Amino acid sequence: MKKKLGLLALSAVMTFTLAACGGKTNSANTGNEATNGTGQQNEAAANEELKPEPGAELKLWTIKDDFTENAAKEFEQKYNIKVTTEDVTFWDSPARLATDGPAGMGADVFGMTNDFLGGAVGSGLVLPNDYFEEETKSITRKDAIDASTFEGVLYGYPRSVYTYALYVNKDLVKDVKLDTWDDIITFAKKFNDEKNNKYAYMFDTGSFFLFSYLAGYGGYVFGNNETDPKDIGINNEGAVKGMQFIQSLKEILPLKFSDMNVDIKTGLFESGKLAINMDGSWNMAKFSKLPFNVTVIPMPPMPGDKAPVTLAGTTSYYVSAYSKYPNAAKLFANFLTSKENQAKAVEVTGEFPAAEGVDNRTDEIPQGFQKQLANSRMWSNLPEMKYFGQYLDPAFTAVWEGADVKTTLDKAAAGMKSSIENQK
Repeated sequence: MKKKLGLLALSAVMTFTLAACGGKTNSANTGNEATNGTGQQNEAAANEELKPEPGAELKLWTIKDDFTENAAKEFEQKYNIKVTTEDVTFWDSPARLATDGPAGMGADVFGMTNDFLGGAVGSGLVLPNDYFEEETKSITRKDAIDASTFEGVLYGYPRSVYTYALYVNKDLVKDVKLDTWDDIITFAKKFNDEKNNKYAYMFDTGSFFLFSYLAGYGGYVFGNNETDPKDIGINNEGAVKGMQFIQSLKEILPLKFSDMNVDIKTGLFESGKLAINMDGSWNMAKFSKLPFNVTVIPMPPMPGDKAPVTLAGTTSYYVSAYSKYPNAAKLFANFLTSKENQAKAVEVTGEFPAAEGVDNRTDEIPQGFQKQLANSRMWSNLPEMKYFGQYLDPAFTAVWEGADVKTTLDKAAAGMKSSIENQK
């Protein structure tokens, strides 16, 4: 998964779509009523079985894999409902639904990461998870439920959680201890060979990844556990300290951001030229098959014994407010994310399930990520997250190129604050 922050573009598309399109299908109107009357829906759900609409046909947008293909076939056989699966990424689906939904070409069920949820709800793209709410909550880890909930209403049917940590080529690192960042820096000074393009450590240059260093010292995006957009913490004392630490890493990584993009970094790691690779849990299955020994370790402590706090996310399925068959779509979203199917997804894709009690892996790679998840923070699902990458991506680049840390972060924070105020 090459995670991108496309929220700014999404916001613009949604604003245009809503202004241009005054109406939705009857099912969408029903969904909006459900948003306002979730309690009534839940009470009714307890007394009657959800029935799919006669003649229902469904379209699923997801990142195609063997798990989703097989699950769709099983659903078709069980309910006699045809499912068409289209390969749409979890971060592209909301912007596409904003245009395709009103035109009658959108998905009935689509995958989406939680950072887009607030914007999708505000633009009327999704229906609440009302009928299966209690069932979903009973099987799902709390942080995934919280990430799939907006303003007290559960919308998502959580499938997986994700974060990032350090993949280590054990054949290169051998017995060198990596207990702290000082250890990694010491190793890098001996291992690096710029002429032969060999590096001890490389990070992903996206804000989603780099913000972990700021969070480790007390930085945050929004206050009150990432729920208060009026409280911006990207330039507080801890954030400044974390950014200064990032800047110090240029001593062992003397490259431009453009020279260590995802493809370059992955290529170096897979070819045995990169010893320690900051990357996501979505690559567990891929990297475990490399022709050298790979393990995963959580981000070690920085100076001051403060470990980076990684951002984590939740991928859920959602029912489109434009679906002509909302009942069938809810049945399908719930079917995809049942405990049984999440256990199958673990076997097929290697991902971390959102359901509790279905992941019993004990090998080093998933265990390393489990340790990192214990020191992670779900990134916000507020619509204001569209400004996160817009202002922090250039801030990280500027600091890496030598800009003053405090001045740069103050400018980014001021930009976020101004944009948030002007959107209202």
